[in-house]
Amino acid sequence: MPINLEDAREDFEQFLIIMDDQIDWLIEQAQRHGIVLDGSLDSLDRLEHLYTAMSSTLSAHECASLRVVFARYLGDSVRALHGGQWTLPLDDPRDISFNMPVIVGHSTCPWLEFNPIHTMLAFSLRKEPGLIRRVVGHSVDPHILDLSDLAEGG
Repeated sequence: MPINLEDAREDFEQFLIIMDDQIDWLIEQAQRHGIVLDGSLDSLDRLEHLYTAMSSTLSAHECASLRVVFARYLGDSVRALHGGQWTLPLDDPRDISFNMPVIVGHSTCPWLEFNPIHTMLAFSLRKEPGLIRRVVGHSVDPHILDLSDLAEGG
């Protein structure tokens, strides 16, 4: 079923409108857990610890909602550290980030999107320490593979 683009844009506007309150709430929760979230690169590792602590007793539905709050913090941290802006890809329904808030303009590759919701989902599934920082690093400064020697049979 096709989505209503106007509704999607309104949902995105709501996502942005409540962002500051959601981030403030998360920072307060972090303080209660003895964790400092200051928007720095180091806070990405602390974000993983906080998510693990907060999600451990929640239902799957509650974890999904919590991931979106964490994604707001993560995306806004990337934006503050590396530039860029939030946007909502609605051009191609086959796009993996279709109708999901992403950061663009943060990378050495101008066409690259950073999807903080997917990043938080990946961390929630793997719980691999340092995963968030690595994903951000690869998104900000990707190393494009040179496969030209393969094309030449080399």
